[in-house]
Amino acid sequence: MNKFNKFAAAAAAFALAVTSAGCGAPEAITIGKGTQTALTIDGYEVPAGVFIYNEISAYNNAAYELYTKNGSEPSVDDVKNATIEDMSATDWIQNKATEACRDFVANEKEFEKIGGKLTDEELDNIKSIISANSANTMFTENGIGEDSLRKIIENSYKQDAIFKHYYGIGAEKGCSEDELKEYFQDKTTRVKYFTISLQDENGEKYDADEIRELNKMADKYVKDINAEKSDEAKLKKIDECEEEYNEFAKKRAEKAAEEAANKAAEEAGEVYTTTTTVATTTASGETTTTTTTYPYANEVTVTKYTTTAADESKNAVTTTISAEAEASQKAFRDYNSYLFDKLGYYKAEKYEYDENTIYVVIKADIKERMTEDDLWSESNIESLLSERYYEDFENMMKDIAGGYDLNKNSSAYRKFTPFKLKLETENA
Repeated sequence: MNKFNKFAAAAAAFALAVTSAGCGAPEAITIGKGTQTALTIDGYEVPAGVFIYNEISAYNNAAYELYTKNGSEPSVDDVKNATIEDMSATDWIQNKATEACRDFVANEKEFEKIGGKLTDEELDNIKSIISANSANTMFTENGIGEDSLRKIIENSYKQDAIFKHYYGIGAEKGCSEDELKEYFQDKTTRVKYFTISLQDENGEKYDADEIRELNKMADKYVKDINAEKSDEAKLKKIDECEEEYNEFAKKRAEKAAEEAANKAAEEAGEVYTTTTTVATTTASGETTTTTTTYPYANEVTVTKYTTTAADESKNAVTTTISAEAEASQKAFRDYNSYLFDKLGYYKAEKYEYDENTIYVVIKADIKERMTEDDLWSESNIESLLSERYYEDFENMMKDIAGGYDLNKNSSAYRKFTPFKLKLETENA
């Protein structure tokens, strides 16, 4: 399933959001002739099942809003009695469902306009999804039949096709593959690094002499890496340096544990003879798996940190954070800026991440990994296009949908008011 096919995610959310119900749960929904169409948008008759599906999605969003606000899972009554954006929960949910139906119709009409056609593979996938979900009681007991499910799922595939038509590689509103590569290269880099901690296993900072020795050790690692003749050899050498440091850290931890046990035994008047074995981890607490079949196992790709206007607006109203959290955020931003703006390619350096951590780090050229079987795979290209253009696409489709005339079937809106739906599962 791709980014635009929201059906499976929504179906899972239905299952997670519902609560256990007692004997007073509503009867299963039935759809009569007068309520088969919930609303008509620009001449398109939206089936009641599609509207109800969108109501349940909106109910889940309302429940999540209350959860994030109050920190506890709300009951159906909690949601029902809530005021959301100065509206009753019922009005808010039905408004959101109506907006979703506008979007649904926009996808249907725009797909027809571009002459879109679902592939045989997509149609087979749709059949499989219907088969897997048609017996879901959240659908069956709320009058969402297979025909409505099919329309909902097909609509997601149509949305994907519309996006590709306008924002795909070489498309009218998209970009060329070279331009997309440039976009990716500008915001992504690849590094190898390992950490040297200036704290012991108990979080206590080492004394000045030991910190001085650890810095000398980091300097030597950097010198040894940069002494290698080729870029490939440098990338291999940093792995060897990390293994050497991990062995040093392991022995140091074993010695500290033994000394602590000896001291405790001495204070207790006992003789300590047991050898302590400490599991090996990287200094940062991360676990690194090395494999001979994948050459980039110990690399990480890093995305350039940028602050958007939305971030700045959010930060303007953010409550005060702790000094520790603020320092941590600053350390992250400074390191990110260092990687992109200061660190050169294939030149190892020692970087003081914070007062307790040293990095030995080397940056490599991201272009070398932009191949079909690595970072430039079809799925990654689709993700990048989505990342770059999805907001523009949404705005385009909202503009289209906003121009449609809309007529609600008042009987359907009354009959399928959200809190008459079956929003709970029966107790076992």
